[in-house]
Amino acid sequence: MSSALLVLLLIMGAVRVWTRLGPGWAQPITGPLAAALLIAVSGLTSGQAGLTTAGFRYGLGAALLIAAGYAVAVRLPAARRLFRRSYDRPWYTALVAIPLATVIFEEVAFRGVLWGLIDRDHGPVWATGVTAVLFGLWHLGPGRPWTDAVVTGVAGVVLGALRFFGGGVLAPILVHWAADALGVPAAVRVSKTVEQWGGTQSGAG
Repeated sequence: MSSALLVLLLIMGAVRVWTRLGPGWAQPITGPLAAALLIAVSGLTSGQAGLTTAGFRYGLGAALLIAAGYAVAVRLPAARRLFRRSYDRPWYTALVAIPLATVIFEEVAFRGVLWGLIDRDHGPVWATGVTAVLFGLWHLGPGRPWTDAVVTGVAGVVLGALRFFGGGVLAPILVHWAADALGVPAAVRVSKTVEQWGGTQSGAG
């Protein structure tokens, strides 16, 4: 393991601990700052780290597919149970907390500098495979089933492929944001539907 890779993993570990133990209000600040630190210590050029505008069409197309999937899912009774979650500030969560506290840091870390370092030394297949495994392990934690790691590991393969074919981290960022953030208004929609249906049922009774 190269020294640069080891330093990156140590920084990521410290950020992981901070996100679990630190105050929630600080996370949208921590994410971009930690991402900038990873880029600074990686020794990669901006192109190697995926910091380009390439891949926008890939990302936008995939994000629109995700949006369409959510639009269909909220209308299927069998799928609505997946969205039974409440948010105190849904728009803040979708537009600030998720992109800044989660998406930017994770994509710069996994599909940016880690992917770039491994790709430089071993090629894109290794870069995609290793970062996908690490991405899955990143999502293990107390109270979370091991299946979360499998699902996020598979997602890591898809995001790694977008990194390769798109030529940068923009496509993975757009897709990661769409997958996480668009679930928030979907949950709000399902919650309102359930409340309205409950009110109708109560009135009918």
